[in-house]
Amino acid sequence: MRMSAKSASASFAVLLALLLPAPCRAGWSAINFIVAAHADDWQLFFNPVPWKSVRTPGIKSVFVYTTAGDAGLGIGPADNPYFAAREEGARRAVRFMANLDSLPAQGAFGVVQINGHTIATYTYKNTISYFLRLPDGNPRGTGYPSTGSVSLEKLRLGLIPTLSAVDGSATYIGWNDLVDTLEMLVRSELLGSGATTSGLFFQESVPNHNRGDHADHLSSGRAMDIVAAKMPCLSATRFVDYPSAQLAVNLSAEESVNKGAVFAVTVGGVTDMGHPTRWVRGYMAWLHRTYSRATPGNGSRCFNSSAPCGPSTCGGCCDVDGICQDGTAATGCGFGGHACATCSSGERPVCVNQACSSCEAGHRLCCDDSCRPHCLGIKCPKWPALPQ
Repeated sequence: MRMSAKSASASFAVLLALLLPAPCRAGWSAINFIVAAHADDWQLFFNPVPWKSVRTPGIKSVFVYTTAGDAGLGIGPADNPYFAAREEGARRAVRFMANLDSLPAQGAFGVVQINGHTIATYTYKNTISYFLRLPDGNPRGTGYPSTGSVSLEKLRLGLIPTLSAVDGSATYIGWNDLVDTLEMLVRSELLGSGATTSGLFFQESVPNHNRGDHADHLSSGRAMDIVAAKMPCLSATRFVDYPSAQLAVNLSAEESVNKGAVFAVTVGGVTDMGHPTRWVRGYMAWLHRTYSRATPGNGSRCFNSSAPCGPSTCGGCCDVDGICQDGTAATGCGFGGHACATCSSGERPVCVNQACSSCEAGHRLCCDDSCRPHCLGIKCPKWPALPQ
Protein backbone atom coordinates (compact mmCIF):
# COMPACT_ATOMS: atom_id res chain seq x y z
CA MET A 1 0.00 0.00 0.00
CA ARG A 2 1.16 3.55 -0.76
CA MET A 3 -0.92 5.32 1.83
CA SER A 4 1.22 8.40 2.41
CA ALA A 5 1.82 9.15 -1.26
CA LYS A 6 -1.81 8.67 -2.18
CA SER A 7 -3.03 10.74 0.76
CA ALA A 8 -0.73 13.58 -0.24
CA SER A 9 -1.76 13.47 -3.89
CA ALA A 10 -5.43 13.24 -2.97
CA SER A 11 -5.12 16.24 -0.67
CA PHE A 12 -3.40 18.18 -3.44
CA ALA A 13 -6.16 17.30 -5.90
CA VAL A 14 -8.89 18.39 -3.51
CA LEU A 15 -7.00 21.62 -2.65
CA LEU A 16 -6.55 22.36 -6.35
CA ALA A 17 -10.26 21.92 -6.93
CA LEU A 18 -11.09 24.25 -4.07
CA LEU A 19 -8.77 26.95 -5.43
CA LEU A 20 -10.23 26.93 -8.93
CA PRO A 21 -12.32 29.98 -9.88
CA ALA A 22 -15.95 29.54 -8.90
CA PRO A 23 -17.34 29.58 -12.49
CA CYS A 24 -15.18 26.53 -13.30
CA ARG A 25 -16.46 24.40 -10.51
CA ALA A 26 -19.99 25.44 -9.64
CA GLY A 27 -23.36 25.92 -11.24
CA TRP A 28 -23.93 22.54 -12.90
CA SER A 29 -27.31 20.90 -12.42
CA ALA A 30 -25.82 17.51 -13.35
CA ILE A 31 -22.56 15.92 -14.43
CA ASN A 32 -22.52 13.02 -16.87
CA PHE A 33 -19.44 10.79 -16.96
CA ILE A 34 -18.95 9.14 -20.36
CA VAL A 35 -16.24 6.51 -19.94
CA ALA A 36 -14.95 4.46 -22.86
CA ALA A 37 -11.93 2.35 -23.72
CA HIS A 38 -11.15 4.04 -27.06
CA ALA A 39 -11.52 7.52 -28.51
CA ASP A 40 -14.27 6.55 -30.98
CA ASP A 41 -16.33 4.22 -28.79
CA TRP A 42 -18.97 6.58 -27.45
CA GLN A 43 -19.58 7.97 -30.94
CA LEU A 44 -20.39 4.49 -32.25
CA PHE A 45 -22.12 2.90 -29.27
CA PHE A 46 -23.41 5.58 -26.84
CA ASN A 47 -25.04 8.28 -28.96
CA PRO A 48 -27.58 9.88 -28.78
CA VAL A 49 -26.86 10.07 -25.01
CA PRO A 50 -23.65 12.17 -25.26
CA TRP A 51 -25.29 14.28 -28.00
CA LYS A 52 -28.11 15.24 -25.61
CA SER A 53 -25.77 15.64 -22.64
CA VAL A 54 -23.43 18.11 -24.35
CA ARG A 55 -26.29 20.15 -25.81
CA THR A 56 -28.35 20.45 -22.61
CA PRO A 57 -27.76 23.71 -20.71
CA GLY A 58 -26.55 23.26 -17.15
CA ILE A 59 -25.07 19.79 -17.71
CA LYS A 60 -21.34 19.15 -17.70
CA SER A 61 -20.14 16.22 -19.81
CA VAL A 62 -16.96 14.48 -18.66
CA PHE A 63 -15.36 12.19 -21.26
CA VAL A 64 -12.83 9.61 -20.04
CA TYR A 65 -10.75 7.41 -22.35
CA THR A 66 -8.95 4.59 -20.54
CA THR A 67 -6.64 3.50 -23.37
CA ALA A 68 -4.67 5.22 -26.12
CA GLY A 69 -6.30 3.01 -28.77
CA ASP A 70 -2.84 2.87 -30.33
CA ALA A 71 -3.28 -0.55 -32.04
CA GLY A 72 0.17 -1.59 -30.85
CA LEU A 73 1.93 1.48 -32.21
CA GLY A 74 2.57 3.04 -28.80
CA ILE A 75 3.60 6.64 -29.44
CA GLY A 76 4.34 5.97 -33.11
CA PRO A 77 4.64 6.71 -35.93
CA ALA A 78 7.09 9.40 -34.88
CA ASP A 79 5.88 12.04 -37.32
CA ASN A 80 2.14 11.63 -36.57
CA PRO A 81 1.33 9.29 -33.64
CA TYR A 82 -1.81 7.26 -34.18
CA PHE A 83 -2.98 7.67 -30.58
CA ALA A 84 -2.74 11.47 -30.96
CA ALA A 85 -4.82 11.34 -34.15
CA ARG A 86 -7.54 9.37 -32.38
CA GLU A 87 -7.55 11.88 -29.54
CA GLU A 88 -7.91 14.71 -32.05
CA GLY A 89 -10.88 12.90 -33.59
CA ALA A 90 -12.54 12.69 -30.17
CA ARG A 91 -11.91 16.37 -29.46
CA ARG A 92 -13.41 17.35 -32.82
CA ALA A 93 -16.51 15.27 -32.10
CA VAL A 94 -17.03 17.02 -28.77
CA ARG A 95 -16.49 20.47 -30.30
CA PHE A 96 -18.90 19.67 -33.12
CA MET A 97 -21.71 18.90 -30.66
CA ALA A 98 -20.88 21.80 -28.33
CA ASN A 99 -20.88 24.30 -31.23
CA LEU A 100 -24.33 23.38 -32.53
CA ASP A 101 -26.03 25.83 -30.17
CA SER A 102 -23.36 28.53 -29.75
CA LEU A 103 -20.36 30.04 -31.47
CA PRO A 104 -16.98 28.28 -31.21
CA ALA A 105 -14.80 28.99 -28.20
CA GLN A 106 -11.16 28.48 -27.26
CA GLY A 107 -10.31 25.00 -25.96
CA ALA A 108 -7.65 24.38 -23.34
CA PHE A 109 -5.14 21.55 -23.10
CA GLY A 110 -3.87 20.63 -19.65
CA VAL A 111 -2.72 17.97 -17.25
CA VAL A 112 -4.00 17.03 -13.81
CA GLN A 113 -2.76 14.87 -10.98
CA ILE A 114 -5.35 12.36 -9.80
CA ASN A 115 -4.50 9.77 -7.18
CA GLY A 116 -0.81 10.38 -7.89
CA HIS A 117 -1.12 9.92 -11.66
CA THR A 118 -0.64 12.48 -14.42
CA ILE A 119 -3.56 12.57 -16.88
CA ALA A 120 -3.86 14.73 -20.00
CA THR A 121 -7.04 16.82 -20.31
CA TYR A 122 -8.87 18.96 -22.83
CA THR A 123 -11.53 21.44 -21.71
CA TYR A 124 -14.10 22.90 -24.10
CA LYS A 125 -17.19 24.84 -23.04
CA ASN A 126 -19.27 22.55 -20.80
CA THR A 127 -17.02 19.50 -21.37
CA ILE A 128 -13.74 18.09 -20.21
CA SER A 129 -11.92 15.08 -21.65
CA TYR A 130 -9.43 12.90 -19.78
CA PHE A 131 -6.95 10.72 -21.68
CA LEU A 132 -5.32 7.95 -19.58
CA ARG A 133 -3.42 6.60 -22.63
CA LEU A 134 -2.99 3.03 -21.42
CA PRO A 135 -1.86 0.54 -24.10
CA ASP A 136 -4.40 -0.91 -26.49
CA GLY A 137 -4.87 -4.53 -25.43
CA ASN A 138 -6.14 -5.77 -28.84
CA PRO A 139 -9.58 -7.39 -29.15
CA ARG A 140 -8.52 -10.58 -27.36
CA GLY A 141 -6.86 -8.83 -24.43
CA THR A 142 -3.43 -10.35 -25.10
CA GLY A 143 -1.82 -7.03 -25.97
CA TYR A 144 0.61 -6.30 -28.78
CA PRO A 145 4.23 -7.55 -28.73
CA SER A 146 5.37 -4.10 -29.86
CA THR A 147 4.06 -2.57 -26.62
CA GLY A 148 5.05 -5.40 -24.29
CA SER A 149 1.99 -7.64 -24.70
CA VAL A 150 0.19 -5.81 -21.89
CA SER A 151 -3.48 -4.96 -21.53
CA LEU A 152 -6.21 -3.82 -19.19
CA GLU A 153 -7.44 -7.40 -19.03
CA LYS A 154 -4.05 -8.70 -17.92
CA LEU A 155 -3.89 -6.02 -15.23
CA ARG A 156 -7.38 -6.93 -14.04
CA LEU A 157 -6.55 -10.65 -13.88
CA GLY A 158 -3.29 -10.00 -12.02
CA LEU A 159 -1.18 -11.36 -14.89
CA ILE A 160 0.92 -8.19 -14.89
CA PRO A 161 1.76 -6.13 -11.77
CA THR A 162 1.67 -2.69 -13.41
CA LEU A 163 0.43 -0.93 -16.52
CA SER A 164 1.98 2.29 -17.86
CA ALA A 165 0.62 4.89 -20.28
CA VAL A 166 2.13 4.67 -23.75
CA ASP A 167 3.68 8.12 -23.35
CA GLY A 168 5.12 7.26 -19.92
CA SER A 169 2.93 9.82 -18.16
CA ALA A 170 1.65 7.42 -15.49
CA THR A 171 2.06 3.91 -14.11
CA TYR A 172 -0.76 2.11 -12.33
CA ILE A 173 0.30 -0.34 -9.61
CA GLY A 174 -2.27 -3.07 -10.00
CA TRP A 175 -5.94 -3.09 -10.98
CA ASN A 176 -7.11 -1.49 -7.73
CA ASP A 177 -4.91 1.53 -8.37
CA LEU A 178 -6.57 2.11 -11.74
CA VAL A 179 -10.09 1.67 -10.36
CA ASP A 180 -9.33 3.97 -7.43
CA THR A 181 -8.06 6.61 -9.85
CA LEU A 182 -11.26 6.46 -11.89
CA GLU A 183 -13.28 6.81 -8.70
CA MET A 184 -11.16 9.76 -7.59
CA LEU A 185 -11.68 11.41 -10.98
CA VAL A 186 -15.45 11.13 -10.62
CA ARG A 187 -15.43 12.43 -7.05
CA SER A 188 -13.12 15.34 -7.84
CA GLU A 189 -15.42 16.48 -10.66
CA LEU A 190 -18.41 16.36 -8.33
CA LEU A 191 -16.65 18.40 -5.65
CA GLY A 192 -18.13 21.89 -5.54
CA SER A 193 -20.00 21.36 -8.80
CA GLY A 194 -23.44 22.07 -7.41
CA ALA A 195 -24.76 19.00 -9.23
CA THR A 196 -27.78 17.42 -7.60
CA THR A 197 -27.92 14.44 -9.93
CA SER A 198 -25.29 12.74 -12.05
CA GLY A 199 -24.76 9.58 -14.06
CA LEU A 200 -22.13 7.12 -15.22
CA PHE A 201 -22.23 5.95 -18.85
CA PHE A 202 -19.88 3.14 -19.78
CA GLN A 203 -19.44 -0.11 -21.65
CA GLU A 204 -21.30 -3.28 -20.72
CA SER A 205 -19.02 -5.76 -18.97
CA VAL A 206 -21.31 -8.79 -18.69
CA PRO A 207 -20.37 -11.20 -21.51
CA ASN A 208 -23.94 -12.47 -21.89
CA HIS A 209 -25.03 -8.93 -22.74
CA ASN A 210 -21.95 -8.00 -24.79
CA ARG A 211 -20.64 -11.26 -26.18
CA GLY A 212 -17.61 -11.07 -28.45
CA ASP A 213 -16.81 -7.47 -27.56
CA HIS A 214 -13.30 -5.97 -27.46
CA ALA A 215 -11.40 -6.94 -24.31
CA ASP A 216 -10.60 -3.28 -23.60
CA HIS A 217 -14.32 -2.45 -23.68
CA LEU A 218 -15.13 -5.21 -21.23
CA SER A 219 -12.32 -4.33 -18.81
CA SER A 220 -13.17 -0.63 -18.86
CA GLY A 221 -16.74 -1.60 -18.10
CA ARG A 222 -15.67 -3.80 -15.21
CA ALA A 223 -13.62 -0.99 -13.71
CA MET A 224 -16.63 1.31 -13.88
CA ASP A 225 -18.89 -1.39 -12.43
CA ILE A 226 -16.78 -1.15 -9.27
CA VAL A 227 -16.98 2.64 -9.24
CA ALA A 228 -20.75 2.44 -9.72
CA ALA A 229 -21.06 -0.01 -6.81
CA LYS A 230 -19.10 2.37 -4.57
CA MET A 231 -21.20 5.36 -5.64
CA PRO A 232 -24.81 4.14 -5.64
CA CYS A 233 -26.15 7.69 -5.72
CA LEU A 234 -25.19 7.84 -9.41
CA SER A 235 -27.26 6.27 -12.14
CA ALA A 236 -25.33 3.75 -14.24
CA THR A 237 -25.99 3.12 -17.92
CA ARG A 238 -24.13 0.27 -19.63
CA PHE A 239 -23.92 0.13 -23.44
CA VAL A 240 -23.75 -2.88 -25.73
CA ASP A 241 -20.94 -2.46 -28.26
CA TYR A 242 -19.97 -4.87 -31.07
CA PRO A 243 -22.99 -7.22 -30.72
CA SER A 244 -25.44 -4.34 -31.20
CA ALA A 245 -24.78 -4.52 -34.95
CA GLN A 246 -26.81 -7.74 -35.03
CA LEU A 247 -29.80 -6.30 -33.16
CA ALA A 248 -32.84 -4.56 -34.62
CA VAL A 249 -32.56 -0.94 -35.72
CA ASN A 250 -33.82 1.17 -32.81
CA LEU A 251 -32.80 4.76 -33.63
CA SER A 252 -34.95 7.25 -35.49
CA ALA A 253 -33.80 8.61 -38.84
CA GLU A 254 -32.79 11.89 -37.17
CA GLU A 255 -30.83 10.10 -34.44
CA SER A 256 -29.00 8.02 -37.04
CA VAL A 257 -28.07 11.10 -39.05
CA ASN A 258 -26.78 12.86 -35.94
CA LYS A 259 -24.83 9.79 -34.84
CA GLY A 260 -23.31 9.45 -38.30
CA ALA A 261 -22.33 13.12 -38.36
CA VAL A 262 -20.47 12.88 -35.04
CA PHE A 263 -18.65 9.75 -36.17
CA ALA A 264 -17.74 11.37 -39.50
CA VAL A 265 -16.19 14.32 -37.68
CA THR A 266 -14.25 11.86 -35.51
CA VAL A 267 -12.94 10.03 -38.57
CA GLY A 268 -11.93 13.33 -40.13
CA GLY A 269 -9.68 14.09 -37.19
CA VAL A 270 -7.84 10.80 -37.73
CA THR A 271 -7.51 11.01 -41.49
CA ASP A 272 -6.35 14.64 -41.41
CA MET A 273 -3.33 13.42 -39.48
CA GLY A 274 -2.42 10.91 -42.18
CA HIS A 275 -4.11 7.71 -41.00
CA PRO A 276 -6.58 5.43 -42.82
CA THR A 277 -10.29 6.15 -42.63
CA ARG A 278 -12.69 4.24 -40.42
CA TRP A 279 -15.65 5.36 -42.50
CA VAL A 280 -16.11 1.82 -43.81
CA ARG A 281 -19.10 -0.43 -44.37
CA GLY A 282 -18.42 -2.58 -41.33
CA TYR A 283 -19.05 0.37 -39.02
CA MET A 284 -22.30 1.57 -40.60
CA ALA A 285 -24.60 -0.83 -38.76
CA TRP A 286 -23.74 0.79 -35.42
CA LEU A 287 -24.95 4.16 -36.64
CA HIS A 288 -28.56 2.94 -36.58
CA ARG A 289 -28.50 1.15 -33.23
CA THR A 290 -27.81 1.98 -29.58
CA TYR A 291 -28.62 -0.55 -26.86
CA SER A 292 -28.12 -0.10 -23.15
CA ARG A 293 -29.46 -0.97 -19.72
CA ALA A 294 -29.76 1.56 -16.94
CA THR A 295 -29.74 1.38 -13.14
CA PRO A 296 -31.10 4.46 -11.37
CA GLY A 297 -29.26 6.09 -8.50
CA ASN A 298 -30.60 5.25 -5.07
CA GLY A 299 -30.67 8.78 -3.67
CA SER A 300 -27.89 8.18 -1.14
CA ARG A 301 -24.96 10.54 -0.57
CA CYS A 302 -21.77 9.55 -2.31
CA PHE A 303 -20.22 12.83 -3.37
CA ASN A 304 -17.32 12.56 -0.89
CA SER A 305 -14.31 14.04 -2.62
CA SER A 306 -11.48 12.82 -0.43
CA ALA A 307 -9.09 10.01 -1.36
CA PRO A 308 -10.95 7.20 -3.14
CA CYS A 309 -11.80 4.38 -0.81
CA GLY A 310 -10.48 1.01 -1.95
CA PRO A 311 -7.90 -1.71 -1.31
CA SER A 312 -5.00 0.58 -2.22
CA THR A 313 -6.07 3.43 0.07
CA CYS A 314 -8.01 1.99 3.00
CA GLY A 315 -7.00 -0.52 5.65
CA GLY A 316 -10.51 -0.63 7.05
CA CYS A 317 -13.73 -0.68 5.00
CA CYS A 318 -15.51 1.69 2.63
CA ASP A 319 -18.95 3.01 3.59
CA VAL A 320 -21.73 3.88 1.12
CA ASP A 321 -20.38 7.42 0.77
CA GLY A 322 -16.96 6.15 -0.29
CA ILE A 323 -15.36 7.15 3.01
CA CYS A 324 -12.76 4.91 4.64
CA GLN A 325 -13.86 3.72 8.08
CA ASP A 326 -11.65 1.89 10.56
CA GLY A 327 -13.83 -1.21 10.14
CA THR A 328 -14.27 -1.96 13.84
CA ALA A 329 -17.89 -0.87 14.39
CA ALA A 330 -20.90 -3.16 14.16
CA THR A 331 -22.47 -0.68 11.74
CA GLY A 332 -19.29 -0.48 9.64
CA CYS A 333 -17.26 -3.68 9.86
CA GLY A 334 -14.62 -4.83 7.41
CA PHE A 335 -11.05 -4.65 6.17
CA GLY A 336 -8.91 -4.44 3.05
CA GLY A 337 -10.79 -1.53 1.48
CA HIS A 338 -13.89 -3.63 0.80
CA ALA A 339 -17.47 -2.51 1.41
CA CYS A 340 -18.41 -2.11 5.06
CA ALA A 341 -20.77 -4.72 6.46
CA THR A 342 -23.46 -4.16 9.07
CA CYS A 343 -23.28 -6.93 11.62
CA SER A 344 -26.69 -8.45 12.13
CA SER A 345 -28.35 -8.80 15.51
CA GLY A 346 -28.66 -12.54 14.95
CA GLU A 347 -25.79 -14.97 14.75
CA ARG A 348 -23.01 -12.40 14.10
CA PRO A 349 -23.93 -9.34 16.17
CA VAL A 350 -20.52 -7.75 16.76
CA CYS A 351 -17.44 -6.66 14.85
CA VAL A 352 -14.28 -8.37 16.10
CA ASN A 353 -10.96 -7.78 14.37
CA GLN A 354 -12.78 -6.14 11.45
CA ALA A 355 -15.11 -9.11 10.88
CA CYS A 356 -18.69 -9.70 11.98
CA SER A 357 -18.64 -12.39 14.62
CA SER A 358 -20.64 -14.08 17.33
CA CYS A 359 -17.58 -13.74 19.55
CA GLU A 360 -17.97 -10.61 21.65
CA ALA A 361 -14.64 -9.04 22.56
CA GLY A 362 -14.13 -8.55 26.27
CA HIS A 363 -16.76 -11.06 27.32
CA ARG A 364 -16.66 -14.68 28.33
CA LEU A 365 -17.84 -15.88 24.90
CA CYS A 366 -14.66 -14.50 23.38
CA CYS A 367 -12.62 -16.83 25.53
CA ASP A 368 -14.39 -19.95 24.42
CA ASP A 369 -12.14 -22.14 22.28
CA SER A 370 -14.34 -21.71 19.20
CA CYS A 371 -14.08 -17.92 19.34
CA ARG A 372 -10.54 -17.45 20.60
CA PRO A 373 -8.96 -17.23 17.09
CA HIS A 374 -11.19 -14.20 16.41
CA CYS A 375 -10.34 -12.39 19.63
CA LEU A 376 -6.68 -11.52 19.31
CA GLY A 377 -5.46 -9.27 22.10
CA ILE A 378 -8.21 -10.25 24.54
CA LYS A 379 -6.86 -11.63 27.83
CA CYS A 380 -9.07 -14.42 29.06
CA PRO A 381 -9.56 -14.68 32.88
CA LYS A 382 -9.14 -18.02 34.58
CA TRP A 383 -12.82 -18.75 34.94
CA PRO A 384 -14.06 -22.08 36.25
CA ALA A 385 -14.81 -24.64 33.63
CA LEU A 386 -18.23 -24.34 32.11
CA PRO A 387 -20.70 -26.96 33.44
CA GLN A 388 -21.16 -29.92 31.19
